Amino acid sequence: MDPEQLAQLENRATEYREGTTRHNRAAVELDAQGQRIGNYRGVSFLLAVLCVGAYLSLGHAWLLLLGALSCFTFIGLVKRHSSVVEQEETQRRYALVNEHALSRITQKWHGLPRSGSAFAPENHPYAGDLDLFGTGSLYQRLSVAHTRYGQATLVKWLSEPAQPAEIGLRQAAVTELSSARSFRHALEASGMALVDKGRSSGSRTLSDGPNPSRLIAWTKTREPLLEHVAVLALSYLLPACTLGAMLGQALLGWPPYYWFGSIAASLLLLMVTKHATSEAFAAVSTTEGAFLRYGDLLQLLETYDGKAAWFAQRRATLVGNANKKPSAIMGKFRNIVSWYDFRHNGMAYPFFNPVLLWDIHCSAALHRWKSRSGVDLERWFATIGEYEAISSLAGLLADDPAATLPVILSGQDPRTITAQRMGHPLLSAQKRVCNDLEALNTGQALLVTGSNMSGKSTFLRALGVNSVLAFAGGPVIAQHMSLPPLRLGTSIRVADSLSHGVSHFYAEVQKLAHVVDLARNAGDPVLFLLDEVLHGTNSRERQVGARWVLAELLKLGAFGVITTHDMELCRLPDELMTHVRQHHFRELVVDGEMTFDYTLRQGPVTSGNALRLMRKVGLDVPLDG
Repeated sequence: MDPEQLAQLENRATEYREGTTRHNRAAVELDAQGQRIGNYRGVSFLLAVLCVGAYLSLGHAWLLLLGALSCFTFIGLVKRHSSVVEQEETQRRYALVNEHALSRITQKWHGLPRSGSAFAPENHPYAGDLDLFGTGSLYQRLSVAHTRYGQATLVKWLSEPAQPAEIGLRQAAVTELSSARSFRHALEASGMALVDKGRSSGSRTLSDGPNPSRLIAWTKTREPLLEHVAVLALSYLLPACTLGAMLGQALLGWPPYYWFGSIAASLLLLMVTKHATSEAFAAVSTTEGAFLRYGDLLQLLETYDGKAAWFAQRRATLVGNANKKPSAIMGKFRNIVSWYDFRHNGMAYPFFNPVLLWDIHCSAALHRWKSRSGVDLERWFATIGEYEAISSLAGLLADDPAATLPVILSGQDPRTITAQRMGHPLLSAQKRVCNDLEALNTGQALLVTGSNMSGKSTFLRALGVNSVLAFAGGPVIAQHMSLPPLRLGTSIRVADSLSHGVSHFYAEVQKLAHVVDLARNAGDPVLFLLDEVLHGTNSRERQVGARWVLAELLKLGAFGVITTHDMELCRLPDELMTHVRQHHFRELVVDGEMTFDYTLRQGPVTSGNALRLMRKVGLDVPLDG
């Protein structure tokens, strides 16, 4: 990274430090304000109690007036206190957003809360090789997603290459959003509000967040009883009869069995509809707080006037055919769900429910909402998730001065991959060494040799991870990168399996077989990235097997990079050498100490460093054999 880019990176880090400090200071001030309001609230409540007590004893009207004024003051202070507490929590979340952003550009992101592991696909062909998910992964470096839909969407984008047309749409959105830091931070803070469990031991705890799957499943069901004309008519007629009979008993002396009958009928109706009302209650009873936050997220998306076509498509998806704002519809949902809070009143609910048929009225209102708008919920949540995913990609373009948008070649262009000053996105920008990849056509390969720890595997992963980013619609760490639509095939990190009876060598053979099969069957050319091919067997068989795999892949029109520290593999047959370019990484020995510059050079390597590494860890092996 050149000095100008380093200066930009340091300026961005300073901005995030200042943002963290600014929002934390605002939160402290609001906390102090909240404590003062809390004290005033307590005084006003005590004054109201004393005034009412004094009025009952002395009978002075002014005491009742003062008590009423104190009571209204108390109610106002309660609302004000709630508002101040919410503002304080918002400021603390914004501080955490800045803190996380600082971690991403100062190589401290390994401790960020989202690693993507919970949503990562099992047995993905290259996710493990390229560190796409898990601790220390690309996902953890990128993600600002906190909703379950956002996390799953980003995982999907990194796991499955998008179509070229969609990549173009995402790139335009990423470009626009990279300069909209306020919106990106507001989106992250609003998403964080869904999962924020508050402070614990001086730091904030973020949970996995609400799982809307049960609610989504409920929106796809129907409850005929809650639509039945007789049930709806009785839900109004029986409470009217009960209340009328009670009023008649109180004012006119009617006998109590008048309303006993209507209460009995009401209890019978509650029993008949119990399953329908219980299902509705179970689906929404724990969601009000969470969905209040979803309403805030939807309102944020409604107010963002993105110019890129990608944003226009999502706005149309949000509104749908109803032509009503989702946030308003979610507000209606929140109001209905809040009525269910009465169920938690153990003293009043058992009496009022048979009298007013409260459960039926709440469930019927919720059913009407579900019939009109419930079908849209999943689409809204998915759109929120897409915004979180695109914001994650935009953050990399905004914060890493070395990030640029790649060129995705069309079908008419030559199938060639090229990169200038390409670096690994997961390495520190200050320490990252960038290398060029000269134009590599289909049917061609780069054979990279080099000593241990010299940078061969990192070069493979840099090419692989940047390709993943490119086909997700995001930026790459390169001055320039162009590549055609392709499929990735890798064999970099190989692990044996005792439980499945798979040895290290056989596990590698299986991965190589997958890459060859992919090249045979894929419509797009395969970019293969093979590290230390067949290093688990003897030298003769390794050379025969590795040469065959390379020749077969090139014959099938694949292209890619293969690394080895076995210099015998550099002696390829003439017909294969015409399709292979040789490059190498090497170590430098200065005053008896090994150093590495991680720079890709032309030609094969001429020496190794295994013996020097053994001596470095205390094994006194002779260097001259």
